[in-house]
Amino acid sequence: MTPMKTCLLVAALTLVPAVAAAQESSLAALRPGASTPSGAIALGRALRRAGRFEEAARVLNGVRDPSLRAEARWEAARVRIDQGAYRPAQAACNAIPAGQRRRVCLARAYLVWQRVALAERELNAARSMSAGDGELQLATGDARRMAADLGAAESAYREAAQAMPDRPEPQLGLGALAEVAQRLDESEAAYRRAVAADPTDPQSALALGQFMLRRRGNAAAALPLLQRATADRPQWPEALTALGQALVATGEGAGARAAFESALRISPTQTGAQAGLGRALLALQLWAEAEAPFRRAIAQVGTDASAYAGLAEVLEHTQREPEAMQAWDGAIDRAPGDTAIRLRAAQLAHRTQQNALARAYVDRVLTDAPRHAPALVLRGIIATEEGDRNAARAALTAALSGEGAIDRAAVEQRLRELDQPSRPRRR
Repeated sequence: MTPMKTCLLVAALTLVPAVAAAQESSLAALRPGASTPSGAIALGRALRRAGRFEEAARVLNGVRDPSLRAEARWEAARVRIDQGAYRPAQAACNAIPAGQRRRVCLARAYLVWQRVALAERELNAARSMSAGDGELQLATGDARRMAADLGAAESAYREAAQAMPDRPEPQLGLGALAEVAQRLDESEAAYRRAVAADPTDPQSALALGQFMLRRRGNAAAALPLLQRATADRPQWPEALTALGQALVATGEGAGARAAFESALRISPTQTGAQAGLGRALLALQLWAEAEAPFRRAIAQVGTDASAYAGLAEVLEHTQREPEAMQAWDGAIDRAPGDTAIRLRAAQLAHRTQQNALARAYVDRVLTDAPRHAPALVLRGIIATEEGDRNAARAALTAALSGEGAIDRAAVEQRLRELDQPSRPRRR
């Protein structure tokens, strides 16, 4: 490893502790005020958003002022709901004074447990007390979305957004619904409204960052959002994994490795982190080290086509072509519509002199994407090697007006060679 790469890696490995220290500094500013009930509630909210759930619960449960105790109990219940802990959430909700807020809270606890029918029972009871509460509409939107009643969910989120214009959660719900419906411009606008409603909310930054990465393919735009999410909540494996994916996409292999390793230290089974670590190691050309994370990713999620594709790349780089072909086949089985994976398998088959197999792969790519220029080039090369000059000329000519990056000069040279008279074969 060069001295420059070593410096980059050392800097990346200190990234997460550094943002954790910055977060602690911001929390420290709130701690002196926690001696008052309102200050304790403010600190508890900040701790919840930072993912410091146990400390947040202790601070909020310590509020004794009768005038603020109900609000503190509600905030303590939100801690357990955000934590995803059903039993503690239920207990915290039951500590809220009887009334609509307790019913809404219990509905949210049931949603943590994915019991929509029980949540609806509590929501119906809450509606009988008052139908216009923003928290009630927000919980209703979440319940209807979980039940796949998307029209009703959208209506509830819109009512929640009107009742609570300064809260990001209704906009996050609307963004998620629009994304599922493939209304991507509408989805992006909703996620942006969530960030604008509360620029300090790490969940909003994560949602928009993931959207830009997943749907727009814009890692450069996603990166500052994901950096903000991890700065505000450093021990959040989902955000660290998304940050790692953005760093890989922007060529920052060392930083990506640090992010994925941090995510895995916190949650060894975090979805996407093992495959992401493998990708980061590939970017650093650490082929041997990349194999184990990809194999762990496949063991954790057997349907992850990207993990099979990453393993195939490792096996190719380590000259294990038969195993690599099996891994590419595994990736194709799990993502049959992914033309990039199928083309990589075709390229490997061609390199290992399996032209019949390579032709089968590339012809399937061209069935799905007839103007795929790199596939047309490979089809032309295979046809040339098989002596079918007409098919070769047609494929290579089509490649020049196709879609995708190709070496145009090399293609034009191949076409000129096809125009040369064929030499008689020696007997």
